[in-house]
Amino acid sequence: MPRQSKTHSNHALLVRHRGYELKENGIYPVSDEVEYYDPFSKMETGVLKEILGKDYVEVDFDVHTLFLNLNAKDPKQIYRFVQNYGLLYNPLFMDEELQKDLIHQYSLKQLRYRIGIFSNFYSEEDLFLISSIVNRGIYLKEFQQEIARLRMVVELYRVIKEHDISILTENTRFMLFYEYNLSHPTLQPFKDLLQHPKLKKKLASILSQIETLHTNKKNFSRQQFELLNKDIDEFFSSIIDLKLEETVIEMCIVYLEAIMETGLKGTSPNITFDIDGIGDQTWTFSGLLAAIYFRIQQDFVAGKRYKHCKNPNCHHIFIAKAKNNNYCSPQCQTRAKTARERARKKAKAIHLYEQGRSIEEIARELKIEPERVRSWINKYEADR
Repeated sequence: MPRQSKTHSNHALLVRHRGYELKENGIYPVSDEVEYYDPFSKMETGVLKEILGKDYVEVDFDVHTLFLNLNAKDPKQIYRFVQNYGLLYNPLFMDEELQKDLIHQYSLKQLRYRIGIFSNFYSEEDLFLISSIVNRGIYLKEFQQEIARLRMVVELYRVIKEHDISILTENTRFMLFYEYNLSHPTLQPFKDLLQHPKLKKKLASILSQIETLHTNKKNFSRQQFELLNKDIDEFFSSIIDLKLEETVIEMCIVYLEAIMETGLKGTSPNITFDIDGIGDQTWTFSGLLAAIYFRIQQDFVAGKRYKHCKNPNCHHIFIAKAKNNNYCSPQCQTRAKTARERARKKAKAIHLYEQGRSIEEIARELKIEPERVRSWINKYEADR
């Protein structure tokens, strides 16, 4: 379990069950017993190794950056995270009548805010939200969606901070259009682009397709979705050609602010006093997910640099301590250097082979094993 800190300034204890089980579609508590823990206490190396398993490298992660880097396709890794840090919200203790009253009084979307679960239009089974009196688990799909959403948050932040819209992935570009379709009240930049003589026709077509998707998701084919994303990609290329990148950055600002506002709804300030009457500001979180959004928000306000590791075999997002730091760890920097050297030798080996040199001659010149040269040449011949 994570080491607990003796001081909790600016921290609030969260609740986790004493045990969980991984089933086919989700992770569920196995006990009604709970315990308090500090999600912001320093993370021990052993805990990181335990959670990340084969994905572990020597990165200085905290709970929010660790969450960002969980492998969404690895249920066991997500399960190990839950074992240490609990579910994304605090357990609810309510009887059946109270549940019915809450359903009658609030919408499911409002209930998500109140118990620290992000409002999410992808959810397919909203009633599962409060279907269990105490031991509601969490679908793996929900966990995967929250990881993806937080990565999108970091992506939007990087676009804004670095003024580089090429960072935007296909999914995030699509979501900018989808939010406009939902009549977001402050997405004014889209309204401006609808008046642009070179863009209005293409933009109107994209928004029409998204309206069709929004109203009839089940009948929207994969081919239609691929065509829609192709149109969006072409639209962004036109924006770059017309030097309208600032308009896209404005969209990213609006969308990021909207996501963060929702994610922080489970966060509230508090004040505490010690016996000498000295006050201190602390925070109360409705659940782990709200605490994660809070920590990310603190990083954004502090202007910290979020980056993707430049090692092509690493998926980690990390906070760079220096501007020229492009690797999440010394381990990844070494691996990337080794990969570059291997690629250089492979290219040289193929060049020498095309000149008629034998495998043994190439191996001697490059000072590597003949078997490796042979494997490169065999693949080269197979791909021709």
